[in-house]
Amino acid sequence: MKQHWHVNPLPPPDESSDRPDGSVGLALWALIVIGPMIYFGHQLGAVETCLLRAYEMLESLLLPIRDWLLG
Repeated sequence: MKQHWHVNPLPPPDESSDRPDGSVGLALWALIVIGPMIYFGHQLGAVETCLLRAYEMLESLLLPIRDWLLG
């Protein structure tokens, strides 16, 4: 009868020195997060301004509703 992988799982891998310890993951994370900030740095101010304007517009639309409910 054929054995399935979920019935007879493989043993957990042993701790070996050739596996990365987490510094590689940290370096990749930093590259993914910091890289676009460096590349698009001059445009981030415009994006931040656009997001701030959208938040202010949404707040001005919801302000009368909030005043009516809580006021």
